[in-house]
Amino acid sequence: MPQPYRADLLALPPERCYYIVPDSFLMVCEAKDLDIRNEFPLLRLKGLGVLGLLRLYSVLLLLLPVLPLSLYWLAVHMASLPVTLGWLMSLCVFLVVLASAFLGHAIARTILDPLRLLVQGAEKIQDGEYGHIIDLSETVDAPTEFKQLVRAFNRMSTTVQQHVQTIETTSRTDQLTGMCNRRHIMAEGYRILNVALRAGSACSCLMIDIDHFKTVNDTHGHPVGDKFLIHIAGCITAAVRTSDMAARFGGEEFVVLAPNADLAEAKLLATRIRELVAATPLVLGPITINNTVSIGVAEYDAEPQFGSNLLEDMIEKADKALYRAKECGRNRVESWPFPDGPPDCP
Repeated sequence: MPQPYRADLLALPPERCYYIVPDSFLMVCEAKDLDIRNEFPLLRLKGLGVLGLLRLYSVLLLLLPVLPLSLYWLAVHMASLPVTLGWLMSLCVFLVVLASAFLGHAIARTILDPLRLLVQGAEKIQDGEYGHIIDLSETVDAPTEFKQLVRAFNRMSTTVQQHVQTIETTSRTDQLTGMCNRRHIMAEGYRILNVALRAGSACSCLMIDIDHFKTVNDTHGHPVGDKFLIHIAGCITAAVRTSDMAARFGGEEFVVLAPNADLAEAKLLATRIRELVAATPLVLGPITINNTVSIGVAEYDAEPQFGSNLLEDMIEKADKALYRAKECGRNRVESWPFPDGPPDCP
């Protein structure tokens, strides 16, 4: 809050400023490290805002006609002057021009400095740095209008970041289970498989289907069926490695991409998932639902037989192995390739 005029301005405490007139824009501040400035405090404009500075500049321009009138009065009423009228006229014009230039420069700096921060912030957001915040300490001496604009910019930037994060999360996450969705795993799957190809390492795929899921929905209803899906998703997530990517592929089907895992290692992973699901029934009060899944496993092949690329080929082969497991009685793991003809299930 503005403080009243003090008689002891020459003895101001360090880092303190005082308003000469309450609620005015004239402020007296102590300068550090210079004794002469302690005796002659600095004056600066504060709190005027852009409109206030422009009004002050307009007042200065309106006072320009007073100069020739004053000089004319001096020439009429004073018989002799210490200097010639021309010199006095030149001095007055020079002072007015100097004051106008100083005030114009102050107005330009007052506007351009915070405007530069806003332009830099907008460029950062345009470059993808969502959530960029302008440091308010850099706008201490800015007009009130620009301070409000910077605060609004920061709020907008934070809101944009939150919305972008929500959109990104929604686009790659299954809303029910919280796992990756089909779109995300198909997009990331190409990257994972390409990394494996460049490194010369293995990469495998697991296709998982919940056994008798329709019976769960028909017996207990869809709300319980949703909880059952969430439960199975949790079991799969708990069983896979940190390097694996698990996703809900659609309905009651799930897929796991296992980089750096050949067919034998992928079958061990599939067995671990199947056993964990079977050993972890879903308990909802008096309701207990035993869980089993069937899993098909396939490793990528440099010569695809199905689909238009290696990833689609690997997923299709794992899907065929999954149906083989279904034909062999469910709650089991089957892998591609397998012999043609009717399944010979052990």
